[in-house]
Amino acid sequence: MKATIPPAVARLCGDELCIRVPQLRDAVGQRQRSVARDHAHALRGMAANFGLSGLALALATLESMAMDPSAPLGPAFAAVEREVMPALTALGYAA
Repeated sequence: MKATIPPAVARLCGDELCIRVPQLRDAVGQRQRSVARDHAHALRGMAANFGLSGLALALATLESMAMDPSAPLGPAFAAVEREVMPALTALGYAA
């Protein structure tokens, strides 16, 4: 049985995604790997707790790649971006 997320909690999760994803984008663009890793880690935990498995997986990949100084982060971040709208939709979030 899938648990229902209270609307106020879903809103907080959506707000956090809308705040942190641009910060993550900036960190990736500026090659700030530790900052990108920290954002990806925090968002991954939240996504996993809310059952947003596609987003959680994409963030886990980005988090892992951010620890490898030779790994390109752009493609991993693009995968995260593709999962954001489906995650917000699943939360019933409307900005």
